[in-house]
Amino acid sequence: MARHPYLRLGILAGLPLPGLIALSTMSWAAAPPIPVDYLTGPGPVAMATDDLTGDGVGDLAVTNTGNNTLSVLIGKGDGTFRPPLIYPTGSGPSGVRAKDLDGDGRMDLAVTNRYDDTVMVYLGFGDGRFRFPVPYLAGSGPAGLRVEDLSGDDVPDLAVSNGFDGTISLLLGNGDGTFQLPVPYVSGPSPSSLGVGDFTGDGISDLAVANTANGTVSVFLSNGDGTLRGPQVYVTGPGPSGVTVGKMNGDDTNDLVVANAGNATVSVLLGNGDGTFQPPITTFSGPGASGVETGEFNGDGERDVAVANQGNQTVSVLLGDGNGRLEPPKVYVVGPGPSAVKAGNFRANEDDRDDIAVTNSRGATVSVLLNRSGDCPP
Repeated sequence: MARHPYLRLGILAGLPLPGLIALSTMSWAAAPPIPVDYLTGPGPVAMATDDLTGDGVGDLAVTNTGNNTLSVLIGKGDGTFRPPLIYPTGSGPSGVRAKDLDGDGRMDLAVTNRYDDTVMVYLGFGDGRFRFPVPYLAGSGPAGLRVEDLSGDDVPDLAVSNGFDGTISLLLGNGDGTFQLPVPYVSGPSPSSLGVGDFTGDGISDLAVANTANGTVSVFLSNGDGTLRGPQVYVTGPGPSGVTVGKMNGDDTNDLVVANAGNATVSVLLGNGDGTFQPPITTFSGPGASGVETGEFNGDGERDVAVANQGNQTVSVLLGDGNGRLEPPKVYVVGPGPSAVKAGNFRANEDDRDDIAVTNSRGATVSVLLNRSGDCPP
């Protein structure tokens, strides 16, 4: 169905439509990328694109707010995906992250549930299947989620942003897939997305939180003992709805990248290496900018940025220049209500250029754009 100068195709229940294979082999240098849709569940809002089976190929784990489920789509290694395996969640599943939580070498999942104030842990069997979830209390209205070692003990911890009470919750891991009681920290009004990275060079991960209601991001630095200090607050743009971390100017220091829904922009805040950040460098991205991700999309060795634009059903790709600035966006049509955007490698034996996956929150699909040519990134 033509809705744009770019052709759009779909896959339902993992079965390609006729002619897809021939069309999808075209180089991006010759034609724009063709988004391919896969069924998930109604109202998909968040996604992880990690390798859940250990075969070196990215898979998809998607939270569906429309029916309170988690969909797991295993990659076949050729850029296509199997029909979803469905798991129950709590009420209003929002964030999802993948990590080995119990130290057995197999990938596990964690999911935040906005309307029952929990984060659920799904321990994995290593083949893309997961055990029945175990819930843990977070704060009020948990949304954003990160799973990282925040205490320096080489054990993953859970960090959750709580949109209804203006806090983040830190749940320290025990190393066996279980977690301690949440410790709250005041962040800012309507905290949404979380970013994680070492901002001080001490080898321990720190946190950044987008505060949607006041146009700021709050930065919490780790003390190395499972506690956080801060926040330090930085102005971004109006309505920041997504934040991620990447090295945007080649100085080996982590920077912040923020999507601002209020003015259709993306802001880059370069890190100083001591836990502080410079004023934002802002570039137009697209209306209703929501999810944001860094990746390597054109093979030049510099970090690039992808942004999901809910306002016009597109994803924007902004190439990095290696100095912290972004080129004007290249825009690609996806599904209705794009929310989360993630980079991943969905094909075996491919180079380091990333593919893109986008959740379509006003539908029941995820759109996948395969990177076919460094001359025309997704």
